[in-house]
Amino acid sequence: MTACSRVPQRKLERVALLPFDNLTGDAAYDWVSNAGPAILAEELAGSVGVVPLRTRSVGTAALLHATQFLHCTFSRRGNALRVDFTIEDAEAHRMVATGTAEGTVLFALNTLARKLDPGARPFSTPNQEALVAWGKGEFERALSLDPDFGTAWASWISQVAQSGKPEAAAAMAERALARASLRTALDKAQIQLALALLRKDESARGAALSELASLAPNDVGTVVALAEIEQRRRRYSNAIQLYQRALAIEPGNATGLNGLGYSQGENGDLTAAKKSLETYAEQPDQSNNALDSLGEVFFMNGKFAEAEKYFLQASARDPAFLSGAPLMKASYARWLGGDLAGADTLMAKYLDLRQKQNDPLVFWREAVWKYATGRREQALSTLGKAPQDQAANMERQRAVWRGEVGMPEDPNQLKAMFESTNPAADGLPRTLYAAALARAGRAEEARVLLKLWPLPDSPGDPTLQSLLYPQFLELRKTLGVK
Repeated sequence: MTACSRVPQRKLERVALLPFDNLTGDAAYDWVSNAGPAILAEELAGSVGVVPLRTRSVGTAALLHATQFLHCTFSRRGNALRVDFTIEDAEAHRMVATGTAEGTVLFALNTLARKLDPGARPFSTPNQEALVAWGKGEFERALSLDPDFGTAWASWISQVAQSGKPEAAAAMAERALARASLRTALDKAQIQLALALLRKDESARGAALSELASLAPNDVGTVVALAEIEQRRRRYSNAIQLYQRALAIEPGNATGLNGLGYSQGENGDLTAAKKSLETYAEQPDQSNNALDSLGEVFFMNGKFAEAEKYFLQASARDPAFLSGAPLMKASYARWLGGDLAGADTLMAKYLDLRQKQNDPLVFWREAVWKYATGRREQALSTLGKAPQDQAANMERQRAVWRGEVGMPEDPNQLKAMFESTNPAADGLPRTLYAAALARAGRAEEARVLLKLWPLPDSPGDPTLQSLLYPQFLELRKTLGVK
């Protein structure tokens, strides 16, 4: 039996599913408080008009840009559960709908889900006892009662993985996926994703995310993760479309805005990148990171004066931001823009900052700078100033400069390294891969890799970083890249 008022719908509602209040007076029903929102979230996952947001409080829901808050209490009426709900408009702070759903837990919650969206899916078990066991965290018992209970499988796999047993969790995922009757398609895709992560299988991870993005089209986390994969694969147009899709669902998603800006910049559209990253700067606590990101996308496109401006703005706002990295990047931008003397002045400020931060590698950083900018003898002299406890590291750096440390040269190995690295951090593997292609007579392919400028201080072996710009500049000159 149910009695619900009609729930008004806007084009897309971001509904915060808050914990249910237990009014039964019976602690045996406490599990419903958290299980209720989890059940609703799964039943609404495929919704076109509703984005279900599981959250602990109204305050947290506001940070997630919720447009509505779902408040629920539940009580007992005989053998049935009665769920009373109200929907609060987040902006107007007024109730826009109220209602009641009554019956078994599954029936009541599915009724409520269908009031929020008539297309809501049934939960992945019809078995009430299995549901209770799952709600209480007894996943193995839940599966003994319903072996095809997909959500219970997913919960158990996650629990085992988080307990530090990845192999056991992976084996469990394989057992679940072997069941042809496993419910539901959404749970199956989530288990496939878990298995891909446990096996570190990027291809399977991409396939699972693609399936999840189809089954749960408004799950921003899934869409952003899929966009990041496309971005890493350098399929920038696809990445841009996916980031834009995520932002249509959640306009203030900081990860999406930053990713969109980088993808647009890596695709050569600086006008669009600037707009996206300026919007990113408006998000809470992101203004400095946005300036640094703007500097990086302009740097990658060879717009060194603009890049320097943004890096210096970030440094002026907070000199200690990222341990002073924006100031270091501004130095490289000034140098590549044609002003080595000015770049040295900026680098001196950066090194002074690192000295004040008690960085034991200040001398090494200065040496790397001098080597990268073509002053080998000065670089070697500077290494000699390093503290004695850094002697072994400094000797390795000298060995690199003497050419005694082997660099990977196999095109296939370098291609794999390049393709597994984020485009904003691929400087050294991309340059080495381009060099390998050039040696193999594949000059045009190499030229494509030299279009974007590598960023300073990319991840990887730090003793090899000083080789980056000399090799990159020489390659551009040899291959006639303008």
